[in-house]
Amino acid sequence: MALADHSGTIAAGGTAQTLMAADATRNGFSLENVSAGDLWINDVGGTAAASQPSIKIVSGAFYETAPGQPCQSAISIYGATTAQAFTSRSW
Repeated sequence: MALADHSGTIAAGGTAQTLMAADATRNGFSLENVSAGDLWINDVGGTAAASQPSIKIVSGAFYETAPGQPCQSAISIYGATTAQAFTSRSW
């Protein structure tokens, strides 16, 4: 599968948004937080929030799924501030 770009910004601070729709062919993904604030992702099909079970990605941090962790459910992202930027890819 070719790389797909999912980079963007938080559309409305304090509201979760879809980072990636469910995809039965997705083998993994990465996300880099290029904003000044924390971002949170939920990669098990739930809605991301600034709490567990979402994964906190601090400013400047990079997250990548482990080999053998395909993560094919919908992925949600949350940021407290509108326009927080992130770089994301799936394969």
